[in-house]
Amino acid sequence: MIGAVFILGTVVASAAPVPSVCALEMGGERWSGSCPALIEGANATMSIAPAAAIVSGAWRRDATPTGIWAGTVATAEYPASPVELEVYRDRRGVLRSAFGWFYVTHFTKAAASLRFDVDVSREVAASAMDREITQRADRLLSSAATWNRADDRQCPLAATSWSIYCAMEKATIEVSGAFHHRRPALQVVRAIVDERTAGRPYEHRLMDYNNDATTTLGDVHGLFAEALARIGTH
Repeated sequence: MIGAVFILGTVVASAAPVPSVCALEMGGERWSGSCPALIEGANATMSIAPAAAIVSGAWRRDATPTGIWAGTVATAEYPASPVELEVYRDRRGVLRSAFGWFYVTHFTKAAASLRFDVDVSREVAASAMDREITQRADRLLSSAATWNRADDRQCPLAATSWSIYCAMEKATIEVSGAFHHRRPALQVVRAIVDERTAGRPYEHRLMDYNNDATTTLGDVHGLFAEALARIGTH
C-alpha cells in the first residue's frame, strides 16, 4: 500500500516498499539465485529444491499448498540458514526463514527458473492456528507449579513445567505439528515483551522476561491475553 507524507501542509505520496525479487535458476535438482533485499543490507542467495512437506508446522488449516520448496539462504555476513517456501493456487504464499515469515506474491515457475516477490516490509500476520497456539501456551502455565522461572531455552519433551518460550514451543508442536522459532504467534508475543521492557538490557527477550524477578505469573497471563487481543478472531 502506498502511504502519505505531510510536507508543509501538502500531502505527498510515499513510495511503496520495494519487494525482494527472487530469481532462481535450475541447476541439477535445485534452484539457486539471488534475493537481493531479503535480508536488510545484504545480498542474499537462496538455494531450494522441491519438498514433500513443510517440516516446521502447518501455517493454516483452511488451505493446502500446491507447491513446497526447502533449502537455505545465506549472505557474506550470515551463514546458511534454513528456508521453506509454500505456494498456493493464487501464486501467493509464505517464505519461512530465520529472519521471519514473509508474504510471497507473483510466483512463477518455468522449465528452468523460479521467480517470486517477497514482501520484507511486514511479517506474516498471526492466523487462527496462531491463536490456538497462544491459548494452549496460556493454559500450560496455569499455576506457579507449571511455570519454570529458570529458562535456558532448552525444552525437554518430558518437562512438567515450562517457561514462556517453552510453553510456546510445546503449544506450537501440539497445535501445528512442529516448531519454527519465528512463527507469527511467537513474534506477536516478542513484540509485546519488547514494549513492556523497553530499556532493559535483555539478550533473549522471552527468556530474560520469563526469568526477570519482577515478572509475575499475572504478567505472564496478561502477556498472552494481550497477544490474543492483537491476533483477534481471524
